[in-house]
Amino acid sequence: MKKIAILVDLELSENAGGHVKYWERICNSIKDSFQDFKLDVIFLGKKTTKKIIGKNINFFTIKPTIPSKILKPLGVDADITDLCPFNIRLFFKLKKFDLIHTTDQFFSMARTAKYASNFWKIPLTTSLHTDTPSYTEYYVKKIFSNFPKFINDFFIYKHQIHKKISNNQIEKFKKYIAHCRYGMINDKLPLKKFNFSKEIESKISMMSRGVDKRIFRKMKINRSRLLKKYGIYNYEKIIFFCGRIHELKGALFLSKIHNIIHSRGYQVVSIFAGQNLHGQKCLKIGGSRIKLLDYLNENEISKLYNLCDLFVFPSKFEIGPQVVLEAKSCGAVSVVTPKGGGKRISANGIDGIIINDYDPKKWATRIIKLLESQDKLEYMRKMILSKFQPPSWEQVFEDHFYNKWRKILN
Repeated sequence: MKKIAILVDLELSENAGGHVKYWERICNSIKDSFQDFKLDVIFLGKKTTKKIIGKNINFFTIKPTIPSKILKPLGVDADITDLCPFNIRLFFKLKKFDLIHTTDQFFSMARTAKYASNFWKIPLTTSLHTDTPSYTEYYVKKIFSNFPKFINDFFIYKHQIHKKISNNQIEKFKKYIAHCRYGMINDKLPLKKFNFSKEIESKISMMSRGVDKRIFRKMKINRSRLLKKYGIYNYEKIIFFCGRIHELKGALFLSKIHNIIHSRGYQVVSIFAGQNLHGQKCLKIGGSRIKLLDYLNENEISKLYNLCDLFVFPSKFEIGPQVVLEAKSCGAVSVVTPKGGGKRISANGIDGIIINDYDPKKWATRIIKLLESQDKLEYMRKMILSKFQPPSWEQVFEDHFYNKWRKILN
């Protein structure tokens, strides 16, 4: 039986983002299937642990050497990774594997895997799940905003250091993938962003995301019980947001939209579910009819997708958000940006609504119009459920990983 190490250089926790959940969901869906591989998935954690997921699947956590939370005072509140360039214990642990797969190309595990691949002569593959260069731009600008204006102006506006660091990461990614036997890139991230050579492009494929259809599906819900549970009046329209409650995900922008809708006399409640980082700012902008639910389990999230009138996700920094796929799997109509959730919409106005202008007044006007057009929403829900359903996680694993790994190992 071939042994494969999957390295996820992020913390495994209940509040983890989509990158971590991607591998959790794949492994929980396949469990005892595909038994010709033994998969060890290694995450970061507060301590060293082992968890058996299936007959041939284990989760491990290792402690980061230099956790990125040290940057938190500067405003970097992204998921925790390891900033150390090398992990000696991981290096020797990787010796026993027949193939190593990294899920980033910039941080400690990915760098260590490259050294181990060279030293132990083990094939290396990689997958790009997050648009790290775009996130880097955002956080570099945020860091320099803490400095006096003349320093911020010098580095950001005059020398565009955020762009230079972002472009440098793109070049690092290209070099990393050149070393790998194969690379998978999120299917909603355009290859032209990287300007690959033909040689590198020949060993790259696009990978999709899946949905656990046992959980995220159109279902009958006890509407009155849910309304009572969350303190929602029967006459209120329901807008749902799911993800990190953070400026970067569009939570503050949605709060502005909510406030505008209310100021125009419409009875709307907006539910925010997810890791609460900027929730108080949302309440300050939008008022009391914004409801912060923090982290919820997937079954409850599915009920809210089924309950809401609209799923609104205004994030601009996405390469195909998981939450939009889950909303579609439940038949919910999503309202999104073109460079965010719009990457999961096939036909604007049919399986979702893409709004190009990032102006809360224009969003509020469009959302009000949608909420007043119940026939239009019902038509879209039927189209989503009949023609625009995402694949299962089992399909994703088989198509994008299992078949590629088997070919390399054979």
